[in-house]
Amino acid sequence: MSKKATSNSTNGAQQIDRRLDPIALEVVRTRLEAIVEEMGATVLRTAHSSIYVECRDFSVAILNKDGGLVAMGQYIPHHQGGMQAALNSVLDYRGIATMKPGDLYATNDAYAGGTHTLDVSLFIPIFVEDELICFGGITAHQIDLGGGAPGSYVVGATEVFQEGIVFPQIKVGEDGHYYDDFVRLFQRNVRLPEQQKGDLGAMLAAVKIADRNVKPVIEEYGAQTFKKMLTSILDNSERLLREEIKGIPDGSYSYVDYLDGDGIDHKRFKMKVTLTIKGSDAYLDFRGTDPQAKGFVNASYWNTVASSYSAFFLFFDPSIPRNDGFFRPINVSVPEGTLLNPTYPAPVGASTTEGGGRVYDLVLGALSKAWPEKAFATWPMMWLAVYIAGTHPETGKPFIQAWLDGLATGGGARQDKDGLSACNISASNMLIPNMEIEEEVYPIRFIRRELATDTGGPGKFRGGVSLETEVEILADCEFTMFGSRFEGTEPLGFAGGKPGGPSIFYVIRNGKKIKYPSKVGRVPLEKGDRIVMRPCGGAGLGNPKKRKRELIERDLKLGYVSRKAAAKEYGYQPKSG
Repeated sequence: MSKKATSNSTNGAQQIDRRLDPIALEVVRTRLEAIVEEMGATVLRTAHSSIYVECRDFSVAILNKDGGLVAMGQYIPHHQGGMQAALNSVLDYRGIATMKPGDLYATNDAYAGGTHTLDVSLFIPIFVEDELICFGGITAHQIDLGGGAPGSYVVGATEVFQEGIVFPQIKVGEDGHYYDDFVRLFQRNVRLPEQQKGDLGAMLAAVKIADRNVKPVIEEYGAQTFKKMLTSILDNSERLLREEIKGIPDGSYSYVDYLDGDGIDHKRFKMKVTLTIKGSDAYLDFRGTDPQAKGFVNASYWNTVASSYSAFFLFFDPSIPRNDGFFRPINVSVPEGTLLNPTYPAPVGASTTEGGGRVYDLVLGALSKAWPEKAFATWPMMWLAVYIAGTHPETGKPFIQAWLDGLATGGGARQDKDGLSACNISASNMLIPNMEIEEEVYPIRFIRRELATDTGGPGKFRGGVSLETEVEILADCEFTMFGSRFEGTEPLGFAGGKPGGPSIFYVIRNGKKIKYPSKVGRVPLEKGDRIVMRPCGGAGLGNPKKRKRELIERDLKLGYVSRKAAAKEYGYQPKSG
């Protein structure tokens, strides 16, 4: 037994109490956050797919031995609640007693803690002196996992079996290395085996950073003190969030929104949440949401829970550490068999951005009603997703491009500010890709990428405008597209503000415009075709007629608002003379 561990076990409560002072707790908390940031930087440096390197569609974390989130990287918020549920599913199935140092566990089962099949979680247990103390984890969206379409977003899927291979809480390695059979199985079931093998290596490198760098922190304080510190860190987050919730008047606040189509039934799906505040507890009840869809827009239960947590991330004091303690005051109830808690084996491929994505908008809308002084208009959690796939004419190799310009929605207007323009969707810290790199890697050419006039919802404070992009296709190939917030389901304004502009998508072929519904799969493209897409704009807040004249004139100068819209929506008239 080490000297530190012996000292910790013999000095009793006085030693522990001294080391649990607020300064020591903050030092440990920030050291753990620095470690997860290093984990994320490792993925950015070592992954092979641009969806990680350019766009950051992954998350990293440290979790305690009970599966509770302790420290998270600033990547995809809903991955964090989802990662906790995924680890809990591994612990429930396998048990701590079976685990050894260097073991590796993977899962992507959307019906057992996962968000959707494409998000694969990998965990490594962290031991000190034969005691399991905590875990390092990563959740990473795979560019492909097989299934019925390149990219594994299968428009028209009616069962989860069509959406790619599932790893149900399996052990995938030991001694810090993957099993060769796991890697072979993985590569045999994906469309870009060599590229994705590199991504698996990046995931492994990230969790090994946690294993290597957390141990010295544990050894410095002693295992027992370190575990008590983790408990205190989580308890502190719970206390801080409860204090915030107490500021909301007790009562119930409902919010309704709609989702446009599932790729099979071209109809609107109703979604509803009722937020009830009782003292320092918040209860979310999704009764009133439509039954589950035939198509892939259903949100897994765990994704609904994770997105609910993440909506609270966005609304409350950003200085409160986001961890399992933050989750404790939030209670989520979702009727089974509905769009937000489907019955197995319903498809859930678009869970994170369609059904589950709309959970953000619902919960934030209800919170805005409950606490109007902090309200903001709809900052849509959706993306206009376009996957382009085929054989590259220069290399002769298959490619799958996740074209992510559709992330650049307009942000919802805030209490005293306009919404951000061409910003990320509310639930993500992803980036749109660099044009030069996209053109180098894929057979496309960017024609334009520009802010779209009149897409920000009018209001005393205007919604942010969105990004409109046009590309030329340089080889025969195919595309899959899905999104929402098209005409008829635009982002909703708040307190008299108006909706943001709708999403648009079309193909230009031989000078003719070809329009599509909100979700289509595996549509052929011809060399020379052009694609135009624009995600929705942010919604406005407050009466547009009360907008200050100088702000309208600034918008006109910057091209955010046209003169026609300024006159119609804001009553603006230029000064004579």
